[in-house]
Amino acid sequence: MSIKKVSILGLGNISYELCLDFFKNGIKVYGVTENFDRIKSLIKLGVKVYNRNEISECLSNANRLIITVPPDIKGCPIMRNYFKEITNSNVEWIGYLSSTSVYGNHEGEIVNENSECKPLNEKEISRYKGEEDIQNFSMKYSIPAEIFRVSGIYGSSRNIIKQILANKISPLYKKNHVFNRIHEKDIARVLCQAILSIKNAGIVNLSDNLPASQLEVINYGAKIMKASIPKFKSYEDVHISISEGSQRFWENNRRVNNDLLKKRYGELIFPSYKEGLDYIYKDYLLTSLNKD
Repeated sequence: MSIKKVSILGLGNISYELCLDFFKNGIKVYGVTENFDRIKSLIKLGVKVYNRNEISECLSNANRLIITVPPDIKGCPIMRNYFKEITNSNVEWIGYLSSTSVYGNHEGEIVNENSECKPLNEKEISRYKGEEDIQNFSMKYSIPAEIFRVSGIYGSSRNIIKQILANKISPLYKKNHVFNRIHEKDIARVLCQAILSIKNAGIVNLSDNLPASQLEVINYGAKIMKASIPKFKSYEDVHISISEGSQRFWENNRRVNNDLLKKRYGELIFPSYKEGLDYIYKDYLLTSLNKD
């Protein structure tokens, strides 16, 4: 059996959890980042790290490829600038991390992989163009590519628990507004399975089972922590003063169906935000006890 070797172009916030899972399953990892703190932790883990001027060299090691580099308004910069290197490499499968934001606003209705995409702002359009670049490359060169439309990511470093502990919670509420999320451990498990099998292609939603409002998630975190939080504000009262990125989040409303994900890769480790936050808080308490 050939050794699985993956190049990750864009070692971002979830890269440590991702690489940890890969190593546990015998996958060699090469990747690109220029984040100094991330480089130190990943090298310690065993990742061969390259800088952004060494993408060609990073690609030359791989028989699997994961692209997390965000697209620009023209589409996927990796496909635009390195398609020759990829076709001349040993890459047999490509995983591309996109976003459920490509669906746009569906007024709270359920969306699946066959739903209409209605991207409106520049970021959403960029994501959609990035997906098109991957699909076109895959068809032209007959290299399977799987596009993962990822919901809101949370995990050990980014979560409601940490925000409550840091007193950085400003609850907002908008009637009937919901969103999905996904724990970084579930992303890592799914991508690991995808790399090991390389039998899947096309688009799959990477989302949890339970769409919920931001306020429900915050209230659940506060409940398990036995913490008090500020009274929520109405989105309608404050939307003019919040950032453009936050406005995009609140103006898009959809429930993401993940049936295809579970059919391909089985049940999630954290089916909803409740199991995910329970795990994060227990881990926090355990870490606190060990420090004392």
